Parts: sequence; C-alpha cells; structure tokens
Amino acid sequence: MGLSHTGTFAQSRTSTPSALTTAGGPPVKAKKRSSVLSKVPLPTAASSVSSLVTDSTGKLAAPSMNELTSETMPDLGLKVKQLKKRKDEFKEALREAKKKRMARTEYEGIPIVRITNKFGSGDRTVVEEFYVLKQYQKPAAYLRDFYWFDQKGNRVTNAVPRDREQAEIQIMHGPYKRFDNGNLTDEGYYYVGAKDGRWEKYDRNFMLVDKVRWHRGFPAEARITYYDSAHTRVKEVIPVEFGKIKGTYMAFHENGRLAEEGRYDNGVKVGRWTEYYPNTTRQFRRKLTQHARDQWDTGFEPYVISEWDEKGKMTYERPKENTVVEEADDN
Repeated sequence: MGLSHTGTFAQSRTSTPSALTTAGGPPVKAKKRSSVLSKVPLPTAASSVSSLVTDSTGKLAAPSMNELTSETMPDLGLKVKQLKKRKDEFKEALREAKKKRMARTEYEGIPIVRITNKFGSGDRTVVEEFYVLKQYQKPAAYLRDFYWFDQKGNRVTNAVPRDREQAEIQIMHGPYKRFDNGNLTDEGYYYVGAKDGRWEKYDRNFMLVDKVRWHRGFPAEARITYYDSAHTRVKEVIPVEFGKIKGTYMAFHENGRLAEEGRYDNGVKVGRWTEYYPNTTRQFRRKLTQHARDQWDTGFEPYVISEWDEKGKMTYERPKENTVVEEADDN
C-alpha cells in the first residue's frame, strides 16, 4: 500500500498535463487580419526583417499604416483631380457646341436671320453671306448712318432710307462675308446696323490688304465719352489713329442729335466744321466754320462761313471771294 502511494505521488510530480505543454493540446487561434492587412505581403527575407526592426530594444515592430498602404492603396486624390479635369473638359465642349449653335440664330444675344445675296455674272459674280435682325430694332440715334439690306436694290447699303424707323428695313447684325468670283474679299461684323469688331479686306490671292477695328460704329481706338453711366448716350467721339488724334470728330446733344462734326489732322482742326441745333424733328445747321487745309498750315486763321437760326434761316454769310473753296473729299 505504501509503495503504491509513493509511486503515484512521484508520477504526479514528474508528469505535466498535456494541455499546458507547447507540443500538445489544441492550437491557439490567430486573430483574423483586416482586409487591408490581408493584401499586404508578409516579409520573407532578412532584408525584409531588417526593415521591421524599428525600436531601441532590437525587437521586431509592426509596420506603420503609411508603410502598409503606400503601395497597395490607390491615390484617390489623383483620381479625383483627373475626374474633375474630365468634367471641366466636357463642360467646355458643351459650351463651345452651344456657342456654335447659337451663332446661327443670334449674335450678341439678339435673334438674327441668315441671308445669301448674289448678283453679277461670270467672273464678276458677287456672293454675300450675312445676317439681319429677326425683329426690327431701332439703330442708335448717334449713328451718322447705318447699314441695312435693300431688297429692291439687292444690295447692302448705308444710304439714308426715306423712313429711318420703318419696320420693313432689314438691319444688318452679325457676321458678314463677301466673295468675288469665289474668292473671299471682305469680312467683318455688324451690330444693329453699325460696323463692329475686326474688318478685313483681301486680294484675289487671299493676302490681307486692309484691317480696321470698329466698336459699334466708331473706330476702336476712338475716345468716347457718354452722358450716362450705362454708356447708351454718346457725348463726344474723339478719333484716334495709332495714338494720334486724327479722323472725324463728333459731338452729340443729350437727345442723341449731332451737335458738331469735323476732322482732325494730328490734333489740329482742318477743313470745315459744322455745328447743329438739337432739333428732334428736323435738324438745322447752326454754324459753318473754315479751318486750315492741313496741319502744316499753321498761319491760317479760322473764320465763320455761315450762320443760321433755329428755323433754318441764314443770319450771316461771308463774302464768297474771301471763302476757301473746299476740295471734293473734304467734309
């Protein structure tokens, strides 16, 4: 009995339950890695192990999140930029397409109608492609003249019509092109009867021979002042060419009627200058003044040729023998 008890006791001291050993018993379950970590390849060589040793004790440390995602996570910022760029390009294409469609039906927001006019024959055939207002709109009062399509005469003209405001007048508005015997010779734009933008003239070899820029009836370089802040009522137009005051000068009354007109040559008044009354029904001249023929005639003293009252009756006339005869091309 004693030996048996001793043997059993000895066995209990030398044997270890299998569940507590590292060689036996059920394996310890590893925690499931996240979806991101599962895609990261495990380090497999000494070079990989060296990159994981980051602490001061020399123990292996887990890689940081930046290291894990630097090669596996997509660059969402770059994709967002690319997507935004594609959207911007698409919007721009839509705008251009809309602009081209609208160019056929309106110009500067005003509805237009396309007309093709042809006259002449053989080598003298002329074709004009242009647009007119779909609905009549009164041209600006400050325009000396305006361009319109004369259906009876089959031509584009700036001749003064019998009734400036008659609704059947087809006012020029939009792009204009002229072809002589199939060759483009003239092109430009109109704005409610006035020349606008860049106008160009070509020879038969399509070589540019003339170029002028306009702003709604006036040379683009002209200095224009207005009565109102909305720039609808012109007060004065000072002509400027290549930085010098040269060309036709115009001043207007507040009601839009022409007040004064004449020419400048390099800042000097030349030729005949005319002043007008602000009548609204029929405009009468007030005074006609003679200036030098050109800028070089510095000794010339300007003088009054004629004067009229508001009803058009002449009140003064200078003797003709003392009056300078103007050349045909002078205004």
